[in-house]
Amino acid sequence: MELPEISSSEIIELIQDKLPALFFVFSRGRTEILANDLARDWDFLNKKEKKAADEQIKEAEADYPGTFSGPGWRNLRRLLYQGIAYHHAGLLPPVKYLVEKLYSRHLLWVIFCTETFAAGVNFPASSAVFDSTRKWDGYDFRVLHNREFFQMAGRAGRRGFDKVGHAFIRVDSRFPEQTGFFSEEKVEPVLGRLVVSPNTVLSLLRYKNDHEIHRFLNDNFKMHQLKKQKACREETIKTCREEIAKIKTGVCPESRTLACPIERTRARRQMKRLRLKRKNKERELLKKQLASFTPKKCRDTEKCRTLTENFMQAKDRLRALKKELREILKLENSVFVEFKEIRGLLEKLGYVKNREFYPRGIFALELHVQEILVTELAFSGLLEDAEPSEVAGVLAGVEYIPGKSFHEIKQDLPALREASALRKNLLRMGVPEKYCLWSHLPGPLAYAWYNGAGFAELMEMSSLQPGDIFSIFRREIDLLRQIERAATGNPALVEKVKAIRGKLDRDEIALSF
Repeated sequence: MELPEISSSEIIELIQDKLPALFFVFSRGRTEILANDLARDWDFLNKKEKKAADEQIKEAEADYPGTFSGPGWRNLRRLLYQGIAYHHAGLLPPVKYLVEKLYSRHLLWVIFCTETFAAGVNFPASSAVFDSTRKWDGYDFRVLHNREFFQMAGRAGRRGFDKVGHAFIRVDSRFPEQTGFFSEEKVEPVLGRLVVSPNTVLSLLRYKNDHEIHRFLNDNFKMHQLKKQKACREETIKTCREEIAKIKTGVCPESRTLACPIERTRARRQMKRLRLKRKNKERELLKKQLASFTPKKCRDTEKCRTLTENFMQAKDRLRALKKELREILKLENSVFVEFKEIRGLLEKLGYVKNREFYPRGIFALELHVQEILVTELAFSGLLEDAEPSEVAGVLAGVEYIPGKSFHEIKQDLPALREASALRKNLLRMGVPEKYCLWSHLPGPLAYAWYNGAGFAELMEMSSLQPGDIFSIFRREIDLLRQIERAATGNPALVEKVKAIRGKLDRDEIALSF
């Protein structure tokens, strides 16, 4: 029988002497739902505290007019006066900053937040509450890793206020195993990760000699870890081989033949199974094989059986260790393989030849996101020939991966069609998709913003949350700066890109913290 879910209000009632609390939720929408549920039953602020909160809220509204508006803000504002809030990436930076400021001034008692609140924001609480310990990782739902759990649970316990911190987990009756039984002793190690991008290859070819390139690819944290794993596996393989050799000296030389009583017993059982399955040919063959061996008399079959089993287990373990070593060697070599493949691709596309840089290569050298796609957009003439508003639309889609909730905005922009055709052509030429990440979906938003639309209008046009729209434009503005540096030999393009950046970097989008 499925038990009814305990509400956030009931949880807070149980731990009310252990507040303030950070209530971790793995869904933006659910942070808001749970905050509203709690507000129906709880109001943590007295009159003096409400007045202090009111001053901070009105000050923020005055500093950023237009940012604090709309039904979403009105709902959050009501919660703030009750000492309750939610915090996630879908909020605009000034709104998140206000929540953080009120919390630091002890004017919030419960914040429903996503895991990003635990990363880089030093706001301890008396308690950390987990709505669940199962999260969607982009492919499937899984239990939190130990490292993830302790990163969030570690926010519990305020220096100078609490002797201990408390962590609470809501256990779903459908997934009672979801607590994960987290252990600090089993916290996953930090893994090295060297990303070899087209910019990495171009930079190395431009500024390093062959010896320095090899050293860069070979002497890094990722390779250090792989070499350590390699040495460990090699030592374990050596020990395993010694163990096999030792066992082998005690194993009867006929232990794996049909002269062995143990093997003969197994063979007779197999013959019986074959007879029941009416596999007469196989049965007759096995019978002849049995007849060809003279049975060996064995005084201690149990000892022989144990040694044989140990021998086979050791052989299986050796095979598994060799497979692991092959995988490590493959990963160790993959960095050099990837460098070689990207270099070959850049030569094929006309960016470089050996150490000689062509115009495309010099341009791409200044880019740090989707270098090949953006370079091809520039050299196709699209960035120069298209209307500035449409260029803004095209660049908004660079490296944008839309979520399921993004509803397409119908608007016919020729530049978006050209960009889409260019991307498809690159894919046909063999450019990997990871170097052609682009979507037409944000284009109409950037087009409208460039032409003077207000942020509220963008919200009406789109299903995105304010923070998502903000992120699209901040990323595009950074890309425009990169293109300005890359296009220094083309003053007209530099001026055009700079003008587009100026049009986009305004009002709510210009706000940053």
